[in-house]
Amino acid sequence: MFEKLAIGIGVVLAVSAGCSSAATSKPGGDTNPLGSCGDGVLDLGEACDGTPGAMTCATATMGAAQYGTVTCNPVTCTFNTNGCSASPGGPPPPPTTTGTGNPPPPPPRGGSAGAPVIPPPMGSGGTSGTGTGGGPSNDAGGSAGMPSGTGSTPGMPAPMGKMDPIIPMVEGECPMFGGTITFMGLGGIQTAAGAKPAAATAPMLIYWHGTGSTSGEYGLMAGAVSNGVTSQGGVIVSFQGTTGGDLLSGTNIFGAGDLKLIDQLVACAVRDRNIDPRKIYTMGCSAGGLMSVATAILRSNYIAAAAPNSGGITAPPQFQNAHTPPLMTVHGKMGSDVVIIDFAQSSASADKLFKARPGSFVMDCDTGGGHCGGGGLAGDVWKFFQAHPFGVDPDPYADALPAGFSSQCKIYTGM
Repeated sequence: MFEKLAIGIGVVLAVSAGCSSAATSKPGGDTNPLGSCGDGVLDLGEACDGTPGAMTCATATMGAAQYGTVTCNPVTCTFNTNGCSASPGGPPPPPTTTGTGNPPPPPPRGGSAGAPVIPPPMGSGGTSGTGTGGGPSNDAGGSAGMPSGTGSTPGMPAPMGKMDPIIPMVEGECPMFGGTITFMGLGGIQTAAGAKPAAATAPMLIYWHGTGSTSGEYGLMAGAVSNGVTSQGGVIVSFQGTTGGDLLSGTNIFGAGDLKLIDQLVACAVRDRNIDPRKIYTMGCSAGGLMSVATAILRSNYIAAAAPNSGGITAPPQFQNAHTPPLMTVHGKMGSDVVIIDFAQSSASADKLFKARPGSFVMDCDTGGGHCGGGGLAGDVWKFFQAHPFGVDPDPYADALPAGFSSQCKIYTGM
Protein backbone atom coordinates (compact mmCIF):
# COMPACT_ATOMS: atom_id res chain seq x y z
CA MET A 1 0.00 0.00 0.00
CA PHE A 2 2.87 2.35 0.73
CA GLU A 3 3.93 2.53 -2.91
CA LYS A 4 0.63 4.34 -3.52
CA LEU A 5 0.92 6.92 -0.75
CA ALA A 6 0.29 10.48 -1.94
CA ILE A 7 2.13 13.13 -0.01
CA GLY A 8 -0.05 16.04 -1.10
CA ILE A 9 0.24 19.07 -3.31
CA GLY A 10 2.42 20.88 -0.76
CA VAL A 11 5.48 18.95 -1.83
CA VAL A 12 5.01 19.94 -5.46
CA LEU A 13 4.82 23.57 -4.45
CA ALA A 14 7.86 23.26 -2.21
CA VAL A 15 9.95 21.67 -4.93
CA SER A 16 8.91 24.14 -7.61
CA ALA A 17 9.19 27.19 -5.35
CA GLY A 18 12.41 26.22 -3.69
CA CYS A 19 14.88 26.72 -6.52
CA SER A 20 15.82 29.07 -9.32
CA SER A 21 13.72 28.82 -12.44
CA ALA A 22 16.95 28.89 -14.38
CA ALA A 23 18.26 25.80 -12.65
CA THR A 24 17.57 22.58 -14.49
CA SER A 25 18.94 19.07 -14.34
CA LYS A 26 22.15 18.45 -16.22
CA PRO A 27 21.80 16.83 -19.64
CA GLY A 28 21.98 13.08 -19.37
CA GLY A 29 21.43 13.19 -15.61
CA ASP A 30 23.87 13.60 -12.75
CA THR A 31 25.01 10.56 -10.82
CA ASN A 32 26.83 12.63 -8.22
CA PRO A 33 24.52 12.65 -5.13
CA LEU A 34 26.14 15.84 -3.88
CA GLY A 35 25.70 17.87 -7.04
CA SER A 36 28.03 20.76 -7.86
CA CYS A 37 27.01 23.68 -5.70
CA GLY A 38 27.60 27.05 -7.32
CA ASP A 39 27.33 26.04 -10.96
CA GLY A 40 23.83 27.45 -11.38
CA VAL A 41 22.44 23.99 -12.11
CA LEU A 42 20.05 22.25 -9.74
CA ASP A 43 21.69 18.94 -8.85
CA LEU A 44 20.71 16.07 -6.64
CA GLY A 45 20.95 17.08 -2.99
CA GLU A 46 20.64 20.85 -3.67
CA ALA A 47 17.64 22.87 -2.47
CA CYS A 48 18.69 25.75 -4.76
CA ASP A 49 21.67 26.87 -6.80
CA GLY A 50 22.29 30.53 -7.57
CA THR A 51 18.93 32.10 -6.72
CA PRO A 52 16.12 30.97 -4.38
CA GLY A 53 13.44 31.25 -7.04
CA ALA A 54 9.99 31.86 -5.52
CA MET A 55 10.97 30.99 -1.96
CA THR A 56 9.96 33.78 0.44
CA CYS A 57 10.82 34.62 4.04
CA ALA A 58 7.24 33.84 5.06
CA THR A 59 7.43 30.28 3.73
CA ALA A 60 11.06 29.63 4.65
CA THR A 61 10.49 30.59 8.31
CA MET A 62 6.85 29.48 8.61
CA GLY A 63 5.83 33.10 9.19
CA ALA A 64 8.25 33.63 12.09
CA ALA A 65 10.26 36.19 10.10
CA GLN A 66 8.12 37.00 7.09
CA TYR A 67 9.77 40.25 5.96
CA GLY A 68 12.90 40.48 3.87
CA THR A 69 14.55 38.36 1.22
CA VAL A 70 15.65 34.74 1.09
CA THR A 71 18.93 34.00 -0.70
CA CYS A 72 20.65 30.81 -1.78
CA ASN A 73 23.77 29.90 0.18
CA PRO A 74 26.56 29.58 -2.43
CA VAL A 75 28.50 27.03 -0.36
CA THR A 76 25.80 24.57 0.74
CA CYS A 77 23.10 25.36 -1.88
CA THR A 78 20.50 25.65 0.88
CA PHE A 79 18.12 28.53 1.58
CA ASN A 80 19.63 31.41 3.57
CA THR A 81 17.22 33.30 5.85
CA ASN A 82 19.72 35.80 7.26
CA GLY A 83 17.89 38.59 5.45
CA CYS A 84 14.52 37.77 7.02
CA SER A 85 13.03 39.62 9.99
CA ALA A 86 9.85 39.56 12.06
CA SER A 87 8.88 43.16 11.33
CA PRO A 88 9.00 45.47 8.31
CA GLY A 89 12.36 47.16 8.15
CA GLY A 90 13.57 45.18 11.14
CA PRO A 91 17.22 44.21 11.38
CA PRO A 92 18.12 40.85 9.90
CA PRO A 93 19.74 38.20 12.09
CA PRO A 94 23.52 38.38 12.50
CA PRO A 95 25.73 36.81 9.79
CA THR A 96 26.01 33.06 9.91
CA THR A 97 29.08 31.42 11.32
CA THR A 98 27.82 27.85 11.14
CA GLY A 99 28.24 27.29 7.40
CA THR A 100 24.59 26.29 7.00
CA GLY A 101 23.17 29.50 5.60
CA ASN A 102 21.25 30.16 8.82
CA PRO A 103 22.21 32.52 11.66
CA PRO A 104 23.80 30.85 14.68
CA PRO A 105 21.11 30.41 17.34
CA PRO A 106 21.64 31.63 20.90
CA PRO A 107 23.17 29.16 23.34
CA PRO A 108 20.85 27.31 25.76
CA ARG A 109 19.87 29.45 28.71
CA GLY A 110 20.91 28.47 32.20
CA GLY A 111 21.78 24.87 32.74
CA SER A 112 24.94 23.00 33.36
CA ALA A 113 26.09 19.56 32.37
CA GLY A 114 24.02 16.89 34.03
CA ALA A 115 20.48 18.23 33.61
CA PRO A 116 18.31 19.41 30.74
CA VAL A 117 17.60 23.12 30.58
CA ILE A 118 13.93 23.97 31.05
CA PRO A 119 12.99 27.48 29.93
CA PRO A 120 10.58 29.57 32.02
CA PRO A 121 6.99 29.99 30.87
CA MET A 122 6.21 32.98 28.70
CA GLY A 123 5.68 36.12 30.71
CA SER A 124 7.03 34.69 33.96
CA GLY A 125 9.90 37.13 34.15
CA GLY A 126 12.10 34.34 35.39
CA THR A 127 15.20 32.86 33.84
CA SER A 128 15.92 29.20 33.57
CA GLY A 129 18.60 27.83 35.78
CA THR A 130 17.32 29.45 38.98
CA GLY A 131 14.66 27.01 40.06
CA THR A 132 15.27 24.16 42.42
CA GLY A 133 13.50 21.46 40.42
CA GLY A 134 11.17 18.88 41.83
CA GLY A 135 8.92 21.53 43.40
CA PRO A 136 5.40 22.61 42.55
CA SER A 137 6.37 25.98 41.13
CA ASN A 138 6.10 26.79 37.44
CA ASP A 139 8.10 30.00 37.59
CA ALA A 140 11.75 31.01 37.51
CA GLY A 141 12.90 27.84 35.83
CA GLY A 142 11.31 25.27 38.16
CA SER A 143 8.46 22.93 37.27
CA ALA A 144 6.73 20.22 39.18
CA GLY A 145 8.80 17.08 39.08
CA MET A 146 11.17 18.51 36.49
CA PRO A 147 14.81 19.51 37.04
CA SER A 148 15.99 23.05 36.47
CA GLY A 149 19.20 24.13 34.83
CA THR A 150 21.20 24.42 38.04
CA GLY A 151 22.90 21.07 37.97
CA SER A 152 22.26 17.36 38.40
CA THR A 153 19.03 16.10 39.91
CA PRO A 154 18.48 12.71 41.57
CA GLY A 155 17.25 10.24 38.99
CA MET A 156 18.57 12.23 36.06
CA PRO A 157 21.23 10.69 33.80
CA ALA A 158 24.85 11.69 33.99
CA PRO A 159 26.24 14.17 31.45
CA MET A 160 26.26 12.63 27.98
CA GLY A 161 28.02 15.16 25.82
CA LYS A 162 28.61 18.67 24.64
CA MET A 163 24.99 19.96 24.93
CA ASP A 164 21.93 19.43 27.08
CA PRO A 165 18.36 19.22 25.78
CA ILE A 166 15.93 22.05 26.46
CA ILE A 167 12.60 20.58 27.54
CA PRO A 168 9.48 22.78 27.26
CA MET A 169 7.50 23.71 30.36
CA VAL A 170 4.31 21.82 31.17
CA GLU A 171 1.31 24.06 30.54
CA GLY A 172 -2.12 22.77 31.43
CA GLU A 173 -3.31 19.23 31.94
CA CYS A 174 -1.25 16.23 30.90
CA PRO A 175 -2.78 13.12 29.32
CA MET A 176 -2.62 9.53 30.45
CA PHE A 177 -0.27 7.81 28.02
CA GLY A 178 -1.51 4.53 26.56
CA GLY A 179 -4.22 4.08 23.92
CA THR A 180 -5.85 6.68 21.68
CA ILE A 181 -6.22 10.12 23.25
CA THR A 182 -7.52 13.60 22.49
CA PHE A 183 -5.08 16.31 23.51
CA MET A 184 -5.20 20.09 23.10
CA GLY A 185 -8.26 19.67 20.90
CA LEU A 186 -6.78 17.10 18.51
CA GLY A 187 -8.26 13.62 18.53
CA GLY A 188 -6.98 10.32 17.23
CA ILE A 189 -3.52 10.59 18.79
CA GLN A 190 -2.26 7.06 19.31
CA THR A 191 0.02 6.51 22.28
CA ALA A 192 1.74 3.49 23.77
CA ALA A 193 3.64 3.23 27.02
CA GLY A 194 5.68 0.61 28.79
CA ALA A 195 5.98 0.08 32.52
CA LYS A 196 7.22 3.33 34.06
CA PRO A 197 10.83 2.94 35.23
CA ALA A 198 11.96 4.02 38.69
CA ALA A 199 14.30 6.68 37.30
CA ALA A 200 14.47 8.91 34.21
CA THR A 201 15.85 6.27 31.85
CA ALA A 202 13.06 5.62 29.34
CA PRO A 203 13.12 6.62 25.63
CA MET A 204 10.37 8.39 23.68
CA LEU A 205 9.45 8.00 20.00
CA ILE A 206 7.55 10.60 17.95
CA TYR A 207 6.26 8.83 14.83
CA TRP A 208 4.65 10.39 11.73
CA HIS A 209 2.69 8.18 9.33
CA GLY A 210 2.44 8.43 5.55
CA THR A 211 -0.48 10.00 3.68
CA GLY A 212 -3.35 7.54 3.41
CA SER A 213 -2.00 5.48 6.30
CA THR A 214 -2.90 5.51 10.01
CA SER A 215 -1.35 6.41 13.34
CA GLY A 216 -0.76 2.71 14.01
CA GLU A 217 1.70 2.49 11.12
CA TYR A 218 4.69 2.40 13.45
CA GLY A 219 3.80 -1.15 14.49
CA LEU A 220 4.37 -2.30 10.89
CA MET A 221 7.10 0.05 9.70
CA ALA A 222 9.09 0.41 12.93
CA GLY A 223 8.27 -2.68 14.96
CA ALA A 224 11.76 -3.18 16.40
CA VAL A 225 11.90 0.47 17.48
CA SER A 226 8.43 0.53 19.05
CA ASN A 227 9.09 -2.74 20.87
CA GLY A 228 12.42 -1.42 22.12
CA VAL A 229 10.87 1.83 23.35
CA THR A 230 8.03 0.22 25.28
CA SER A 231 10.21 -2.59 26.66
CA GLN A 232 12.34 0.08 28.33
CA GLY A 233 9.28 1.77 29.82
CA GLY A 234 9.15 4.45 27.14
CA VAL A 235 6.36 6.31 25.36
CA ILE A 236 5.30 6.41 21.69
CA VAL A 237 3.21 9.23 20.23
CA SER A 238 1.73 9.06 16.71
CA PHE A 239 -0.77 11.58 15.27
CA GLN A 240 -3.72 10.63 13.07
CA GLY A 241 -4.83 14.18 12.29
CA THR A 242 -3.30 17.64 12.26
CA THR A 243 -3.92 21.07 13.72
CA GLY A 244 -3.21 22.50 10.26
CA GLY A 245 -0.63 24.43 8.35
CA ASP A 246 2.18 23.16 6.16
CA LEU A 247 5.59 22.92 7.79
CA LEU A 248 7.73 23.02 4.66
CA SER A 249 8.13 19.33 5.28
CA GLY A 250 6.70 18.90 1.80
CA THR A 251 3.35 17.64 3.02
CA ASN A 252 0.10 19.19 4.16
CA ILE A 253 -1.09 16.29 6.31
CA PHE A 254 0.92 17.54 9.30
CA GLY A 255 1.51 21.15 10.24
CA ALA A 256 3.49 23.62 12.30
CA GLY A 257 0.82 23.66 15.00
CA ASP A 258 1.38 19.96 15.63
CA LEU A 259 4.81 20.71 17.08
CA LYS A 260 3.17 22.75 19.84
CA LEU A 261 1.31 19.61 20.85
CA ILE A 262 4.51 17.59 20.63
CA ASP A 263 6.21 20.12 22.93
CA GLN A 264 3.59 19.53 25.60
CA LEU A 265 3.50 15.75 25.15
CA VAL A 266 7.27 15.67 25.54
CA ALA A 267 7.14 17.91 28.62
CA CYS A 268 4.43 15.74 30.18
CA ALA A 269 6.24 12.49 29.39
CA VAL A 270 9.48 13.77 30.91
CA ARG A 271 7.68 14.90 34.05
CA ASP A 272 5.19 12.08 34.51
CA ARG A 273 6.69 9.02 32.81
CA ASN A 274 10.41 9.22 33.66
CA ILE A 275 11.41 9.80 30.05
CA ASP A 276 15.11 10.52 29.76
CA PRO A 277 15.30 13.99 28.16
CA ARG A 278 18.30 12.75 26.14
CA LYS A 279 16.37 9.90 24.52
CA ILE A 280 13.64 11.58 22.45
CA TYR A 281 13.65 10.35 18.85
CA THR A 282 11.58 10.81 15.70
CA MET A 283 10.91 8.82 12.54
CA GLY A 284 8.22 8.30 9.91
CA CYS A 285 7.42 7.09 6.40
CA SER A 286 6.83 9.10 3.19
CA ALA A 287 5.02 12.31 4.19
CA GLY A 288 5.79 11.27 7.75
CA GLY A 289 9.44 10.81 6.81
CA LEU A 290 9.53 14.39 5.57
CA MET A 291 7.79 15.52 8.76
CA SER A 292 10.26 13.64 10.97
CA VAL A 293 13.18 15.55 9.43
CA ALA A 294 11.31 18.85 9.87
CA THR A 295 10.70 17.87 13.50
CA ALA A 296 14.41 17.19 14.03
CA ILE A 297 15.28 20.59 12.57
CA LEU A 298 12.59 22.67 14.27
CA ARG A 299 12.88 20.87 17.59
CA SER A 300 16.65 20.41 17.65
CA ASN A 301 16.41 21.71 21.24
CA TYR A 302 15.39 18.23 22.38
CA ILE A 303 15.29 15.73 19.49
CA ALA A 304 18.20 13.34 20.02
CA ALA A 305 18.22 11.69 16.56
CA ALA A 306 16.02 11.12 13.51
CA ALA A 307 15.57 8.22 11.10
CA PRO A 308 13.18 8.98 8.21
CA ASN A 309 12.02 6.11 5.98
CA SER A 310 11.60 7.55 2.47
CA GLY A 311 11.67 11.08 3.84
CA GLY A 312 14.22 13.88 3.76
CA ILE A 313 13.63 17.53 2.90
CA THR A 314 12.34 19.61 0.03
CA ALA A 315 12.55 23.19 1.36
CA PRO A 316 14.38 23.10 4.70
CA PRO A 317 13.34 25.34 7.60
CA GLN A 318 15.87 26.85 10.00
CA PHE A 319 17.35 24.77 12.82
CA GLN A 320 16.05 25.70 16.25
CA ASN A 321 19.50 25.90 17.83
CA ALA A 322 23.12 24.83 17.38
CA HIS A 323 22.45 21.16 18.13
CA THR A 324 22.24 18.93 15.05
CA PRO A 325 20.45 15.63 15.73
CA PRO A 326 22.30 12.67 14.21
CA LEU A 327 20.50 11.58 11.04
CA MET A 328 19.94 8.12 9.54
CA THR A 329 18.16 8.42 6.20
CA VAL A 330 16.60 5.25 4.79
CA HIS A 331 15.32 5.27 1.21
CA GLY A 332 14.90 3.22 -1.93
CA LYS A 333 16.70 3.21 -5.24
CA MET A 334 16.95 6.41 -7.24
CA GLY A 335 14.09 6.39 -9.73
CA SER A 336 12.20 3.69 -7.81
CA ASP A 337 11.41 5.43 -4.52
CA VAL A 338 9.12 7.93 -6.22
CA VAL A 339 5.71 9.29 -5.23
CA ILE A 340 5.46 12.78 -6.77
CA ILE A 341 9.10 13.35 -5.78
CA ASP A 342 12.11 11.05 -5.76
CA PHE A 343 12.70 10.27 -2.09
CA ALA A 344 16.26 9.17 -2.78
CA GLN A 345 16.92 12.77 -3.82
CA SER A 346 15.05 14.34 -0.88
CA SER A 347 17.02 12.03 1.43
CA ALA A 348 20.26 13.18 -0.19
CA SER A 349 19.20 16.79 0.38
CA ALA A 350 18.71 16.09 4.07
CA ASP A 351 22.07 14.31 4.28
CA LYS A 352 23.81 17.29 2.75
CA LEU A 353 22.04 19.88 4.91
CA PHE A 354 22.74 18.08 8.19
CA LYS A 355 26.33 17.21 7.28
CA ALA A 356 27.11 20.88 6.56
CA ARG A 357 26.59 21.71 10.23
CA PRO A 358 29.54 21.45 12.67
CA GLY A 359 29.77 18.31 14.73
CA SER A 360 27.07 16.44 12.83
CA PHE A 361 26.81 12.72 12.12
CA VAL A 362 24.89 11.42 9.08
CA MET A 363 24.43 7.96 7.67
CA ASP A 364 22.59 6.99 4.50
CA CYS A 365 20.88 3.64 3.88
CA ASP A 366 19.86 2.68 0.34
CA THR A 367 17.58 -0.38 0.36
CA GLY A 368 17.69 -0.62 -3.44
CA GLY A 369 13.92 -1.02 -3.41
CA GLY A 370 10.82 1.10 -3.65
CA HIS A 371 8.88 3.56 -1.53
CA CYS A 372 8.87 3.15 2.27
CA GLY A 373 10.69 -0.15 1.92
CA GLY A 374 12.95 0.50 4.90
CA GLY A 375 10.89 -1.32 7.50
CA GLY A 376 13.38 -4.16 7.45
CA LEU A 377 16.03 -1.81 8.83
CA ALA A 378 14.01 -1.00 11.96
CA GLY A 379 16.38 -3.12 14.05
CA ASP A 380 19.32 -1.06 12.83
CA VAL A 381 17.38 2.14 13.51
CA TRP A 382 16.86 1.02 17.10
CA LYS A 383 20.60 0.38 17.46
CA PHE A 384 21.25 3.83 16.01
CA PHE A 385 18.86 5.50 18.43
CA GLN A 386 20.27 3.73 21.48
CA ALA A 387 23.80 4.75 20.50
CA HIS A 388 22.79 8.40 20.01
CA PRO A 389 21.35 10.08 23.07
CA PHE A 390 21.16 13.86 22.86
CA GLY A 391 24.55 15.54 22.46
CA VAL A 392 26.63 12.36 22.59
CA ASP A 393 30.27 13.26 21.93
CA PRO A 394 32.31 11.79 20.40
CA ASP A 395 29.92 10.04 18.08
CA PRO A 396 30.20 6.27 18.60
CA TYR A 397 29.79 5.65 14.86
CA ALA A 398 32.23 8.32 13.73
CA ASP A 399 34.91 5.89 12.57
CA ALA A 400 32.81 2.90 11.50
CA LEU A 401 29.37 1.38 11.84
CA PRO A 402 29.15 -1.38 14.46
CA ALA A 403 29.54 -5.03 13.57
CA GLY A 404 26.33 -6.55 12.29
CA PHE A 405 24.90 -3.28 10.99
CA SER A 406 23.20 -3.54 7.60
CA SER A 407 25.55 -3.31 4.62
CA GLN A 408 22.91 -1.08 2.97
CA CYS A 409 23.98 1.73 5.32
CA LYS A 410 27.06 3.92 4.87
CA ILE A 411 28.50 6.80 6.83
CA TYR A 412 27.80 9.96 4.85
CA THR A 413 30.92 12.08 4.55
CA GLY A 414 29.64 14.73 2.17
CA MET A 415 32.18 13.71 -0.45
